[in-house]
Amino acid sequence: MVDLVALAIFLVTYAIIAIQKIPRVHISRAAGALIGAVATALFGVLSPQEAYNAIDLDTIVFLLGMMILVAHLEIAGFFELLELWILKRARTPRGLLGLVIASSGLLSPLFMNDTICLMFTPVLVRLVQRLKLDPVPYLLGLVLAANAGSMATLIGNPQNMLIGLRSGLSFVEFFIAVGPAALLSLIIIYFGMLVLFRRSLAGVLPETPDLPEYHELAVQRGLLTVSLGTLVLFLGLLVAGISPQWAAISCAALLLVLASNRPRRALQHVDWTLLLLFAGLFIVMRGLEATSWFDRVVELTGSGLGASGFVGLLALIVLTVVVSNLVSNVPAVLLLAPILMRAGAGSESWLVLAMASTLAGNLTIIGSAANLIVLEIAAQRGVHISFWAYLKVGLPLTIATIAISTAWLVMRP
Repeated sequence: MVDLVALAIFLVTYAIIAIQKIPRVHISRAAGALIGAVATALFGVLSPQEAYNAIDLDTIVFLLGMMILVAHLEIAGFFELLELWILKRARTPRGLLGLVIASSGLLSPLFMNDTICLMFTPVLVRLVQRLKLDPVPYLLGLVLAANAGSMATLIGNPQNMLIGLRSGLSFVEFFIAVGPAALLSLIIIYFGMLVLFRRSLAGVLPETPDLPEYHELAVQRGLLTVSLGTLVLFLGLLVAGISPQWAAISCAALLLVLASNRPRRALQHVDWTLLLLFAGLFIVMRGLEATSWFDRVVELTGSGLGASGFVGLLALIVLTVVVSNLVSNVPAVLLLAPILMRAGAGSESWLVLAMASTLAGNLTIIGSAANLIVLEIAAQRGVHISFWAYLKVGLPLTIATIAISTAWLVMRP
C-alpha cells in the first residue's frame, strides 16, 4: 500500500509540474512540489526526518549563491548595458538574429539560461515590434540558443548543476567535454533558423531604432565593477577545484558584504519558488526511490542506461528526450540521475545525460522552463507562438544538435 501511495504522489506531482493548465486546478509547479512533499511524509512514505534528509542542500546552496550573484549584476544594470551594445550593432535581420543567438548562447553558460531569457525577452520584443519584424525567429533564436549554450558548463542550467553534484565531474572537465558540442549546436541553430525563416530574415532592417546612449542607462558602475570582480573570483574558484556550492555561496556572501547597502533588494531578486520546487521534488523523488517500484525500474533499465557502449548511450539519449518533454528537463534529470547512480554509471553517461536533457529542452514548449519564460513574456506583449509553431522549429534543430553533440561526445579525444 505504501508503494502505491508513493507512486500516486509521484504521478500527481509530476502531472501538476508538466501540465500547468489542468481544468479547475490552479496550482503552481512550486506549490505542487510542496504538496507532494508534505503528502510523502503525511502518508508515511517517508518519516519527517527522512524527508528533511532527502533535500539535497548542496544543490539548494549552489542555486541560492548563483541567484544572489546574478541579482547583483541585474541591479547594477549589466544586462541592460549588454542588450544596448548588441542592439546598436544590428544592421540586417540576419545580423540581428546572429547577435541574439551569440549573446544568448555565450552568456547562458555563465548566468543560466532562465536568467538570460528573463532579461532579454522584454527588450527583444520591443525592438522587433518597433522595427515591424516577425518576432518569431528572434524569440525562438533567443531561447534555443540559451538552452543549447547553457549545456557548456555545470552552472549553465539547473539540470547540469544536479549532474555536476552527483557525478563528481569537475568544472573544467565538464567544459572541455561538452563545451565544443554547445558551440557546434549554436552554429547549427543559427544556420537552421536562416533556412527555416529565410523569407522573414531577408533584406535589411527597415529603420534604426531610437535607442538610448550608454550614459543614459541607469548603470551603477561601482556595484557593476564589484559584481563582475566577484564573478571572476567565482570562476577562478571553480577552475581551482573548489566545490561549486561552496564557491557560489562564499562569493555570494562576499558580494552581500561589499554591496551592503543593497542586500535586501538583491535577496528580493532570488527565485525562492525555484528553491522550493527543488526541495519538494527531492522529497517526492526520495519517496519513490524507497519503493519496490523504483527497484524494478532500476533492474529493467539500470544496466542498459549505465552501459558505456553506443547502444547504452543511445538508449539513455532517447529516454532522456522523451521524459524531458513529458515533465520538463529538470524533473527528468531528478528522475534519471538516481538510476544512473544505482547502476554505477561512468562519466560518459553523465555527460550524455547533461547533453540530452539540455538539448531536449528545445524540442517542445514544455521541454524547458526557459521556453515557458520566453513565450509567457512574449504573450503578455501581444506575441503568441503556438505549440505547433514551436515544434516545427524545435524538432529539426533538436534532432540535428543532439546528433552532432552525440558524435562529438563519442569521438572526442
